Amino acid sequence: MKWLIALPLISFSALGLELSPFERNTYKGDFEQLKERGVIRALVSADLGFYYVEGGRPKGIIAEQLHHFETKIKQKAPLMRVKIIPVGRDDLFKALNEGYGDVAVANLTITERRAKLVDFSDPILKNVEELLVTHKDIEPIQELADAEGLEVWIRASSSYFESVQEINRRLSDEGLIPMRVNFIQETLQDIELLEMVDQGFVPATIIDSHKTKLWAKVMENIVVHHDFPLRENGEIAWAIRKDSPNLKKEINAYLKKAKGGTLLGNVIYGKYIDNTRWLNRALNPAKMAKLENVSKIFELYGDQYDIDWVMLSAQAFQESGLDNSKVSHRGAVGIMQVLPATAKDPYINIPNIKPVENNIHAGTKYLRFIHDRYFDDPDIDKNDKVYFSLASYNAGPAKIRRMRTLARKQGYDQIFGLTM
Repeated sequence: MKWLIALPLISFSALGLELSPFERNTYKGDFEQLKERGVIRALVSADLGFYYVEGGRPKGIIAEQLHHFETKIKQKAPLMRVKIIPVGRDDLFKALNEGYGDVAVANLTITERRAKLVDFSDPILKNVEELLVTHKDIEPIQELADAEGLEVWIRASSSYFESVQEINRRLSDEGLIPMRVNFIQETLQDIELLEMVDQGFVPATIIDSHKTKLWAKVMENIVVHHDFPLRENGEIAWAIRKDSPNLKKEINAYLKKAKGGTLLGNVIYGKYIDNTRWLNRALNPAKMAKLENVSKIFELYGDQYDIDWVMLSAQAFQESGLDNSKVSHRGAVGIMQVLPATAKDPYINIPNIKPVENNIHAGTKYLRFIHDRYFDDPDIDKNDKVYFSLASYNAGPAKIRRMRTLARKQGYDQIFGLTM
């Protein structure tokens, strides 16, 4: 096995992959045009273990795959590079087709609906199943009838939703109660949702089978239901525009030696799926314990202001890591990172935001105020109103409104341009 050392799986502290923010300028082209520009833009979405950033460097299975793809491309075009551009998962295909990127790499399952929007490479993984993952207190799910009325939490943009729709059709045909679907924020990763299942905050979700091999090792309270896959023989691939046959050819030539089952593919996947030491830095049980301590408060004020408490807790997780003692350089305080001046505003009027309950109350009330005051527009989709409100919570509603106005003046979609 010593010859495996020859594979160029060096640490990302030494890699040259370029991590770039979302860019306003768009262009399209096949491999020849991209070669002239000297860059292939890869659209990715955050997914711990597959694509994440640590110490300012891209890491994970997808980051490694893109590094080796860049190495392969440089054999033909030495000056070409791969630029990584993170986008929202629900915006991957739109961003690709509008010319914000050239390829989307994000554990994308090929489906009929998606194949109408984009072209796909040869599969990088085959025989993938979509599996229900529940808290251990849920009864075993071994057949269709066992899924009757089950509450599942998933992203609306995921292939999982298409699978649930098919299962619900079958349930209805049998005269059974369909599964109840709750949509989570598109910005939430699988790991964050699985942690909530593990802690019993949500009963069930759906995950690709190759991912369950990782998370089942580190979460004691989840159960993966292998006996009743919602999708079988799934294929995961890279997405490209339908007008990119030569780029597709280059990608397929690379994937022939890097897909699952090849030496390189197995080493890359094994580095993250089989070896979980890297997770010690990523997973922090103390944070989930903190969430358990305050979950009832999030539920209380989520109900009072008609905001999903899971989304609220996720916002707090991103704002402060659930640390109520945190004070930002701008003076934002507590678990929800509320500015004292904001809390004292007549519309919020919760001046003492040091206690954790008051802090959550103030943050929730402020989020509701933003939603109703600034985005009460019938032309804005319900989900987009939430995204705008979350963006405004941190950046400020006035700034977001200026960005939308600027986008409209410059001919851009004032909704899509922000949700990227």
